[in-house]
Amino acid sequence: MGKSEVVPMPIHKQDSLYAGCKGAAFSLVDPVEEDEEYLEIPADMQLFENQVAGHMIKGKQYGMIKHKGTVLKPITKPKCGQREVEFYEEVSKASDETRRELKDFVPKYFGTVKVPIKGTEIDCIVLEDLTKHYKEPCVMDIKIGRRTWDPTATYEKIVNEEAKYQDSKRDLAFCIPGFQVYQIYNNQLAKFDKNYGKTLNKDTVPLALKTFLNAETSPPCRSLIVQFLASLWRIQMWARKQRTYHFYSSSLLLVYDARRLRELRKTDPKPILKLQRSTSLYRPLSLAVLNNEKISTGFSGQLTKEGPILRTPTSPTKLKQFDDYVAKNRSNNVWQKSIRTLKRTHSFQNDYDKDMQSKRQDYTYILDELCTEQKSELWATVKMIDFAHAFPAEKYQIDNNYLEGINNLIRLFEELLVESE
Repeated sequence: MGKSEVVPMPIHKQDSLYAGCKGAAFSLVDPVEEDEEYLEIPADMQLFENQVAGHMIKGKQYGMIKHKGTVLKPITKPKCGQREVEFYEEVSKASDETRRELKDFVPKYFGTVKVPIKGTEIDCIVLEDLTKHYKEPCVMDIKIGRRTWDPTATYEKIVNEEAKYQDSKRDLAFCIPGFQVYQIYNNQLAKFDKNYGKTLNKDTVPLALKTFLNAETSPPCRSLIVQFLASLWRIQMWARKQRTYHFYSSSLLLVYDARRLRELRKTDPKPILKLQRSTSLYRPLSLAVLNNEKISTGFSGQLTKEGPILRTPTSPTKLKQFDDYVAKNRSNNVWQKSIRTLKRTHSFQNDYDKDMQSKRQDYTYILDELCTEQKSELWATVKMIDFAHAFPAEKYQIDNNYLEGINNLIRLFEELLVESE
């Protein structure tokens, strides 16, 4: 990379402004700050402003640096850094199917480089910048797994890790250390740090996801949710069968462009069909309400030769409306049209892989259709990151700790997909 002139670069301090959760840090980022600290790094580099979690630049800790379309991740702990470098090297040179497939799920790796920081040569891992093509990158770091300490952890480390994000990890097997979102309604960048993430639980995590998706006051964008799910389902299917790695304290990085979302919201037509689903993870999606009809179809998710099995409303008023609705629509083929658009969630009680393959094909078609409609490339993705604690699988077993977190995250996004309809 060669030697470069070293110049001071500003680091903006952020005030904790969020009052919605006690002790939680939320910041509206102002592009101009009077109070600045300075860090000496090469002149052709700059701080990676889209970092939302991990080691920030504070004292002897170093944050990530942006350089010519890549992100440099400083190695602050030699053993952990070496383990992560070895992981990326293995994946980049993979010949086996598991690692070849995994290569698509992680950022592109460009080796390592030494960077002068504060006069000291620091080893850095060079990765692709997943935000480089986005005008207004919204980024969320989701740490996967209920257990975040690895097999080499000391007692003190275990105790420390177990105390972090307790509610979220206990109930969902994942936690949210931080995220940033360009808020469409006020055109401001909002950042939520680890203190905010520590207040989250199974009831408030869905609200945090909606905040990240710019869906606090309006339904989630269907195109955005489908793009995220397309990536999540692929990672989930890989995690269900791989027996090569066990991941501890590893994350999923969700990234999308708020500029594209803003443009889409201006032209997005009203959806024709609305879906709803039982909160159970094992039940299929069910047809619910046509937008121009405020009557539940009561579809149970089961079909017979005579047609769909319906759940009959218990209320007399709703029962009359329901009967009228069925009588009206039996004759105009609405069931056949609706059933073709019906999507099923996965079931762990049946042939999962066959069901997953069918579901992926179904939503791949929707994804292609969305891209065709927008006449442009995708603008949201999910990547697996942070492999300082990636270890060989124990006794050739599936990493259920990681898989459980993925499953629960997907369940929440599937529910958001239903709302987007």
